Amino acid sequence: MSVQELHARIEKLSSEIQLQKDSGILIELERDKRLIQRQLNAVLDPVARLPVEISSEIFLQSLSPFPEPSLRHSPMLLLNICNAWSDIALSTPELWAAIDIVFPRAPRFEELLEIWLHRAGHCHLSVSLRGEFNDEGFAAVAVIVWRHGQQLRNLKICDGHEDHADEIEDDREVDIFAGIIPGPLPSLKTLKIHGSVDGRATSFSRPQILELLRLAPNLIQCIFHDVHLHGITPPDKLVLPALRRLAFLHYESRLHDDDALLQCLSLPGINALTLSLMHISHDRLFSFLERSSPPLHELVLGAAIHWVMPPRNSVTLRDCLRLVPSLTRFEVRWAALDFTTGLLTELAESTSLLPDLRDLTICKLPAYDITRSFWEILHRAVSARRTQLRTFQVGVQGSEPPVDILSALRELTVDGMQMHIGTQNAIVR
Repeated sequence: MSVQELHARIEKLSSEIQLQKDSGILIELERDKRLIQRQLNAVLDPVARLPVEISSEIFLQSLSPFPEPSLRHSPMLLLNICNAWSDIALSTPELWAAIDIVFPRAPRFEELLEIWLHRAGHCHLSVSLRGEFNDEGFAAVAVIVWRHGQQLRNLKICDGHEDHADEIEDDREVDIFAGIIPGPLPSLKTLKIHGSVDGRATSFSRPQILELLRLAPNLIQCIFHDVHLHGITPPDKLVLPALRRLAFLHYESRLHDDDALLQCLSLPGINALTLSLMHISHDRLFSFLERSSPPLHELVLGAAIHWVMPPRNSVTLRDCLRLVPSLTRFEVRWAALDFTTGLLTELAESTSLLPDLRDLTICKLPAYDITRSFWEILHRAVSARRTQLRTFQVGVQGSEPPVDILSALRELTVDGMQMHIGTQNAIVR
């Protein structure tokens, strides 16, 4: 039917509906009108006239990384627009390859999940699990997710749901397997585990986390947020040759266990490492680096203010850094004065230490006890590395270099080095 004919048909049905409001024919007429309206929408819809490949790509661009399984969000929303959009959505498996599952779920949610993942076909899957894992529905969902383990590409696990943070008990223990032993996860590339909400501590099983890593031999990126581990530390080291990026992050949680996992791992391919530095010691970091011999390019240390100077004749930061001569970016996000002074002294006196260093950042350095000697050491370090460094940043709270040192630092930037010393506004550029 043409557009004009469809419009005429709708007008005729509307007139008949007005005449039949009190009769039993009304329901049938209303249904016919909806069907004709959908046909008209399909004829007028520019998306429906595009090649399916283009329409599918447009729909894919509308998705969030982890879509919520709701009628108000894509891709389920697309099923309720018109027949043409529904057909495109159902014929595009990639639209169903990601899902955000928040617990607690409605009853019989696992039936919806089965349908959702069936529509994804053989696509690699991205799954986010959030909320209360002690919810009675979690085990049924976990069975389905782990059954599709061969297809998992990205997995995100976050205990506790922000909307219900006040209802969550402290010191929770999470069973991410829900009593199930998953099979291999050969396609898993990214794993993110978030273990606290609103500062509450969450305890994960160290053997479970290690087993999850063991099942994913091709894992490339692994990120832990506020994850506290309990359980026995196995004597054997787990080797993950494909892992390239490992991060331990914290947001004011009470417990942080960098070394609880690091001492269990050997990562010969790691090139980016972030440590919260709340517990790990010089000797354990040294052991990890010595064991792994990684081609590390990026090292980010968190709360170095807690990393006290080691006893005499023991492992030092310098010993650790000498094991990673490939390092090009080094960042300390919360530094103590003695830590920073020692680091800058090492860099000034030994050009063989971190010979490939290009970017150095030191943040949140407290201003109290900073003397002229500190600024002189800083100038010596930057001067010794002036042809090597691309960027040098020091965040000092409430202190500036003396005028003569400030002028000398500016001279070091003529070759193109970007320098920032201060808090909000750059003192030196």
